[in-house]
Amino acid sequence: MITISKKVEYAIELMSLLTKKKGRVTSLMEASKELNLPYRFLGQVAIDLRKGGIVEGREGKMGGYILMPGWKDKTLYDLLEALGENKGMVRCLVKSGGCTREDGCKMRSIWQKLEANFAKDLKEIKLNEI
Repeated sequence: MITISKKVEYAIELMSLLTKKKGRVTSLMEASKELNLPYRFLGQVAIDLRKGGIVEGREGKMGGYILMPGWKDKTLYDLLEALGENKGMVRCLVKSGGCTREDGCKMRSIWQKLEANFAKDLKEIKLNEI
């Protein structure tokens, strides 16, 4: 089966915590302690979420993270894109030439269909549903 990375798990945990905070800026240290997650890795996740327009980072003594307005309109697909985790199911779908048997492969069309359906499903799941 498809494996969900720690990065995706931690991102969902962080978003869940920020949702519970109801608009209150939450420092990374506070989030790390409450979620019992590694501070540095959670920091990398937060940076990716900020670049993806899912959270807003605020600097300074009272700084931290807060969910961006409109985050509820983002999908699970958007989350994976922001984290750089939206990779092909099999190597040959990621880039051409990824497989020596690509030209005569009978499985390629099946993998393409599965991946297209999976992507469609991910695009239908809103982040506020998880």
